[in-house]
Amino acid sequence: MPSPDVLPGLLAGNSKFTETYHAPPGLMTVVQAARSSGAGVIIISCSDPRLNPYQIFGMEPTPKGVTMVRNAGGRAIDAIRTISVLQTIGNPKTVVVVHHTDCGMTHFHDSVVRERLIEFAPQEKEAIEATRYGEILGSIEDSVREDVAFLSASPFVTPGTRIVGLKYDISTGVATQVTEATRES
Repeated sequence: MPSPDVLPGLLAGNSKFTETYHAPPGLMTVVQAARSSGAGVIIISCSDPRLNPYQIFGMEPTPKGVTMVRNAGGRAIDAIRTISVLQTIGNPKTVVVVHHTDCGMTHFHDSVVRERLIEFAPQEKEAIEATRYGEILGSIEDSVREDVAFLSASPFVTPGTRIVGLKYDISTGVATQVTEATRES
């Protein structure tokens, strides 16, 4: 059975959005401000729709030096390319890793993802089996520590970058710091 067509609803929502839309400043204006301030922050979080980093941290979704990177599980291994690009463009000196309770990656492990992918792409079995998909096997705190350690050891993160790891409790709305590190040169 085909999935319902959501495009008309998306485009209708966009039409309503444009009624009060005000264009943001040009990219290079934002880049110059971010580079000169050195105050930029990259927040890596899960793509779970129950997790809205702007709401969690009380921010407006405007170009004020805070950039969101979202992926399944909020995993650093999937975000590293984007972090590298963002640090080249704007030079943010802080990366915040946010993992949350009741995350899909605690329920759907790599083996499940691999099995499903091989069903419809059997010709890619070798590549699928060699890929990590971001499963979280231990506690959320453990996965946060793992990602902070990964980023602090990565040659693709600017030396001197502060990396903070947070746990977000989806049932209470509380974010707590788990760990912190600095990317050394």
